[in-house]
Amino acid sequence: MVTSNENTTAIGSGNTGGNAKPPLWTRNFVTCSAANFLLFFSFYQLLPILPLYIIDKFATDNATAGIIISLYTIGALACRPFAGFLVDTLSRKPLYFWTFFAFTLCFIGYKTVGLLPILAVVRFAHGLFFGISTTASNTVAIDALPASRRGEGIGYFGISVNLAFATGPMTGMFLYEAFGDSIVFAISIILCVIGLILVQTLRVPRKEKKAHAPLSLDRFFLTRAVPQFANFIFVGFAYGPVTNYIALYAKELGIGGSGWFYALIAAGLILNRIMTGRLIDKGYLVHLVGTGMTLNVVAYFILAFCHGPVMFFLASFLIGTSLGLIFPGYQTMCVNLARHDQRGTANSTYLSGWDIGIGIGILVGGAMANRFGMHQPVFFACAIALVLADIMYLAYTAKHYLKNKLEG
Repeated sequence: MVTSNENTTAIGSGNTGGNAKPPLWTRNFVTCSAANFLLFFSFYQLLPILPLYIIDKFATDNATAGIIISLYTIGALACRPFAGFLVDTLSRKPLYFWTFFAFTLCFIGYKTVGLLPILAVVRFAHGLFFGISTTASNTVAIDALPASRRGEGIGYFGISVNLAFATGPMTGMFLYEAFGDSIVFAISIILCVIGLILVQTLRVPRKEKKAHAPLSLDRFFLTRAVPQFANFIFVGFAYGPVTNYIALYAKELGIGGSGWFYALIAAGLILNRIMTGRLIDKGYLVHLVGTGMTLNVVAYFILAFCHGPVMFFLASFLIGTSLGLIFPGYQTMCVNLARHDQRGTANSTYLSGWDIGIGIGILVGGAMANRFGMHQPVFFACAIALVLADIMYLAYTAKHYLKNKLEG
């Protein structure tokens, strides 16, 4: 007889003896990871072609297209605190499904709207639904993990995003150049529909009805994770200019093939995520995050002072390697600082720090590049910011975590 708690059965598990590890690759975890990959891939393959599509269809300029595109980040950031509250308050599976569904409809909106202001609304809504859906996805995945293997599971779950990041943009650009924009939108919609089917197969327990606690700040923001949140803002701040200005920096240095920069970041991320999770679960969490923070500083100093392709691409791999330690580390910290009924808030706090940092980094980086007429000072400023973050982590954040953690 198959029980309703089937999601605790490991895929391919054999040994069920008393000394066996609790299963990691459960049905829920694998399904959630696959759905998460499809959501992010559909998003990432649109990234390189969307500016071209907007400029071509609406006959607008680069600046206007940039503003429209940035509304996605604003929408995602605006909903993060509320996303955590919703995930912790409502039934997670229906919330995940319907926000993923709304996210999918936005791809249709891009192709069907004919007015730029309406496109701006669609873009903002896309970010909004992305923010809620990804918070729900992270929380459902973490719920499926045994506490003793949480760090390992978070590392593997993050690979679904890294793989999408590594393959999505190049796929979208290839399809656009070969067949035009319609096929890119169509494939994104199809992949999202497959993702929705996967979400429907998730077995998530219904939320028990209980008296609602009075509204307070920690329903929207995990106050116990303020140091982790602040540190992660610095990490996002440094990465913001990488997302927008690395191609321009490579051009200033006379380096070609800047697309490989992102591929090497993804390679470093995936490599370290595979190895990091088990070490986190063995008690090395604080040390691994500290190592990642210091390595990130080294990577950005190399990037700021490189003069040729070898150091340029070495910096990209080191950035990826350091983030492979930092991402699962900070997320595990936030989750371990939260009660079980605050996991959605913990994930939204973690993701908000990244979103805020990315946004500030892009704005400051653009202003600095305009001021100095080049991008080298931008990445030097990123390195200095990371030095401050590293000092803060070693002096306070790590100690705060060890003192206040509820799990781990």
